[in-house]
Amino acid sequence: LGHRLSSFQAVYADYAVYEQLRHEFMNRPRARAAFLHGGLVWRLALHSLGFNHLPSVLDGISTEAVPFGHLLFWNGQTYYDDGLSDEEIDFICGTYYIEKPQSTDVVSWWPRPNAWEASGLYLGFWSTRCEDWFQKRLDNIRE
Repeated sequence: LGHRLSSFQAVYADYAVYEQLRHEFMNRPRARAAFLHGGLVWRLALHSLGFNHLPSVLDGISTEAVPFGHLLFWNGQTYYDDGLSDEEIDFICGTYYIEKPQSTDVVSWWPRPNAWEASGLYLGFWSTRCEDWFQKRLDNIRE
């Protein structure tokens, strides 16, 4: 979501703008990559698009897989699949870069993958406990 001055304090209106931008991003072919990513990125994609979009993941690579996805080599063959850049992952998680005089703080509405995986909630699948946490976090943001 870009760089902000040190005085920046996110409010719900900022979240609403972020959510609208994320929904717009998810309505592009790159959404398949978000579903494939798994974890909280998967859940945010699901929040934007809903369960009815899950079967489309099985349709195969998107039109953006070759220029923006992952290049894979296996058994002497070259394959492409949808993938997200670090910047896209940060965007999906609602990340801001707060410029301080001597450093830059990185803050986000949702934990980025490295924080999610270290949180104790990450089990390799989306559990009831993960969903409970997600819904509580969403409620807290909206309050």
